[in-house]
Amino acid sequence: MISPRIRELADTIQPLFNDQAAQALNEFWASIATVPGSFGRLEDFAKHVAMVRNETLPASDRLGLYLFCAEHAIAAEPVGVEGPPGTRRDLANFLRGVSPASILAREFGIERLVIDCGLAGEPEQGTHVYRVCEGALDFALGSAMTEDQINAALEIGVSLAEDAALRFDCVAIAQLGSGASVAASAVLGTLTGRPALEITYLDDVLDQDSVATRRIAIQQGFARHQMEAISPLAAVRSFGGVDLAVMTGFLLAAAHARLPVFADGFCAAVAALAARSVAPDSLDAVLFPGCSNDPAWLIALETLGVTPLLQLEATEGAGFHAVLALHLVASLLQAARLIAPDVVDTGAGPGEEQAPAA
Repeated sequence: MISPRIRELADTIQPLFNDQAAQALNEFWASIATVPGSFGRLEDFAKHVAMVRNETLPASDRLGLYLFCAEHAIAAEPVGVEGPPGTRRDLANFLRGVSPASILAREFGIERLVIDCGLAGEPEQGTHVYRVCEGALDFALGSAMTEDQINAALEIGVSLAEDAALRFDCVAIAQLGSGASVAASAVLGTLTGRPALEITYLDDVLDQDSVATRRIAIQQGFARHQMEAISPLAAVRSFGGVDLAVMTGFLLAAAHARLPVFADGFCAAVAALAARSVAPDSLDAVLFPGCSNDPAWLIALETLGVTPLLQLEATEGAGFHAVLALHLVASLLQAARLIAPDVVDTGAGPGEEQAPAA
């Protein structure tokens, strides 16, 4: 059963877009000293951020990237991922600032916050630890999470988003953890009714011989949980992982707080689908920075009815697309300020760094 806090939050989320505000934004962008529409889809994203913030030219100085990390017991199966060692290596590279997304975030002035919401073992220095459990269980053997665990994960996501709304003008969310894409694939299949052949994410498969094994594992999960995964959040509980649940709660609270969120990666797209299933208008606050050519990722975006900003066909994860898109949109908003200096900035100024609230 969904917790009262999450249910009440979902019930309060209202549409963030309206025709009058959209018309005013169109008139503003048509009035500045450029050829109308010359910024292409980048202008659409700037307008989207403005609609969420309910401002003509919202502040875009305080940018944050939340990287949610968790273990997934399904990764212990031969499903084509490295498992915990790969997660720890990638996490260490991100924290050291040598991963592509981490390097770009530093260059662009985007604050990085690494959230350990379900890793196993000793926490890594530099992470914010909000562990619900030490990894979701193998969905092929039983439910990935208990009811208490998914509610705890959702509420952690809500608290983090409420804190983010006080600290940042725009944020991005991304995921890191081996096996997460397998769990997200199963959730996507449950929410869309599509078979494992279509919704199995394969960009992270290291061995092509594991493709069939991954699909079989998801099919077995469908068979085991067909009587349990009868609602979107029940699907998340059945298949996991903790990071997916935390991101779902984050997106719900961000919509309530009118905080624009750039949802990076396949898992974040599935979290947006889960959040929309709980509160349809939550999708208004979400922007999608890019995607690869993976069919499952494209199906998730098609189901959401959205088109990403960047069509790089890149498979790099951990926020790579998001930091690029955040920088581009923020730069356009700043340029518009210089082109139209008479528009008053009503956004908040930069704040001091601090650990996110629990």
